[in-house]
Parts: sequence; C-alpha cells; structure tokens
Amino acid sequence: AAWQAVTQNNGSTASTLGVHMSNVATVNGASAVPCTDVSLPGTCGAIFDVSNITPGYSSTTPVGTVQITNTGTEASTFQLSLKSAAVTGDASGYWTTADNTLCGDLVLTVTDSTGHNVWLGPLAKMPIENITDSNGNSVWNPGTTDIFSFSLSFSGSATTDEDSVCTAVFTWGQNGV
Repeated sequence: AAWQAVTQNNGSTASTLGVHMSNVATVNGASAVPCTDVSLPGTCGAIFDVSNITPGYSSTTPVGTVQITNTGTEASTFQLSLKSAAVTGDASGYWTTADNTLCGDLVLTVTDSTGHNVWLGPLAKMPIENITDSNGNSVWNPGTTDIFSFSLSFSGSATTDEDSVCTAVFTWGQNGV
C-alpha cells in the first residue's frame, strides 16, 4: 500500500484599506445632525440657516459648524468645496429675477479649529480647498478629526438682494494616500 500525506492551508485572504468619513453638522443653536459616507451621505444636516439679514449684516459668532472625522482604515487627504449656490425668492412673493446676486454678495469665512481660514471670500466663488486635521496635518490618519466653523457677512444691497434666498450645497471629499 502507498502511503499518502496531505496538508491544507485554509482561510488565506487579502483585503483593502477603506476611506470613510463621518460628518456632524450643527446649525448654531440647533441639534447636531450626524451622517457618514456609508449611511445616507446626501442627507447630512445644513451648516447654517440665517434669516432676516440686511445690508451690513455680519455674524459675530459662527452660524454653524461641521466636524469631519476620518473613520476609515486608510490615511487620507480631505477637501471642502461648494457644489452649488442658487438664488431663489423667499415666501413673500416680491422676489424678481433681477434679485439674483445674494450668493455672490454673501462673504463666507470657513475656519478650522486652529484658527486658520480655509476660505474667506464670496460664497458663490468658493473653490475646492484642501483641509487639514486638528493638528494641521494635510494627511489625516484614521481616527483624526477637525471642526470647521462657518461665518457669514453680507456685502450686498437691498436693490439686488431683497427677498432673496441663497441655498448652498457643500461637499466634503476624501482621497486615500
């Protein structure tokens, strides 16, 4: 009889790292609204909701904050960008298409937790901005976080912005390194 021996290597696997983030938006004075890129990323809370502004308005405190956290397993870089900014009329019914400059007349200041201005300029012209973690690192390790504060001022006039609403959509991007 011939003898036989057998060995077997079970469970060999290969896996990848993942890029994932959490986003917790807090409109000043309201409850925090958390979301993640995995669970309903399109339903993250609004960052600000400011009404009844007039020429010369300037927020003395942030109108909203967003805490971003690298919840993935891979070191990553992060960006903030304005996806869209659209002007519409308010519920008064007095708005006309000539009143279309509000998003460009709002000056947006986005500041990180170190006090560094991520963006300071017209809301409607915000480009893609690279953002750092709370330690000022451009590469965010898993578990790192930072809080971004949003403030607004109004440089417009009643003649072109009266009865207007600016609705802005911001996107937070993450790229593995």
